[in-house]
Order: sequence, then structure tokens, then C-alpha cells
Amino acid sequence: MSRLDIRRATGADAPAIARLYRQAYASAAQLGYPSRMTEIDAETVAEWLEREAVTLVASADGTAATGPAAASTGSDASTDEDEFVGTVRLLEERDEPYLERLAVHPDWQGEGVATMLVDRVEELAREREYDCVQLTTFDEHPFLLEWYRERGYEPTEYHESSRHDYAFVSMEKALE
Repeated sequence: MSRLDIRRATGADAPAIARLYRQAYASAAQLGYPSRMTEIDAETVAEWLEREAVTLVASADGTAATGPAAASTGSDASTDEDEFVGTVRLLEERDEPYLERLAVHPDWQGEGVATMLVDRVEELAREREYDCVQLTTFDEHPFLLEWYRERGYEPTEYHESSRHDYAFVSMEKALE
């Protein structure tokens, strides 16, 4: 696997993050888990980036590197042509930090990108002295639920939905 650079997203990254969401969530939609993320636009992502949350982006070998990380890698400023291989958010509006919007480009799925991003979110939560990280995923997804369990996340609550043919499960991981 190529070396990944992970950094905090900026407003200038919104178009590239929106493209990544559309690409990554299309595979979930093909599995029967449709998401509004398959039609997300850059304006909506830009609004999310303005909220109090940490959005991380991963790029391969320094592509799409901007902001503070760019100074150390020598990369130019971001453009709409930049692409990311993954992204994730740590939302801190709840009592416990909440991992959300994990997305990996289809060409990079299975290459450890999600692992690196979630590791970084968990590290950030530890640094901020949180006791745990929470998330919600599909309860019968063919690999996500098991992947999170292998990472130490335990189901805490199941949510039925009359709007969907599937249910959701909330999960939590205690941080050491």
C-alpha cells in the first residue's frame, strides 16, 4: 500500500470530499443500503466542515495535500481536481464523541485506509480525554458490523426504521 497522508480537512476540500462520498457510498447503495451521500454536493459538505467537528482526509503519497500538512510535504494548494482516498468525521456535539461519515474510495477499499482513519479518530478522542467513541452502522451489512466488532466496538442499541428495509445498530468502543 502507498503511504497515506492524513490531515484535517479545510473548506477548500469540500468538492473533493463530496466526490469521494458519492463514489464510496455508491457501493453501499449497490448492496441495498441507499444513502443521501450518493448525491451529496460540495455546498453541503462545506457547511459540515464549518461545524464543530473534526473531518480527516487521507491522500496517497501526498496527493491532495493542503493546509498545514502541505508545508511539510511541499504540495501546492488544493484544487477541485484533487482526490482523496478516504475521509472520516469525529463529531463532538454529543455527550460522547461520535465517529461518522467514514468513506473510502472504491479503488482503495480493502487497503487499510479505513483502519488508518479510524485509528487516527480514536487517537484524537484519547488525546481529548474521552472514555469512548460511538458510531452507528447497518445491522446486517456484509462486512462493516464485523469490521467494527474486530476493532473493539460493541453493539449498544438496535434501531428499527419504518422507512428502510434494514435496521441500524449503535456501537461503542471503550478507549484505554
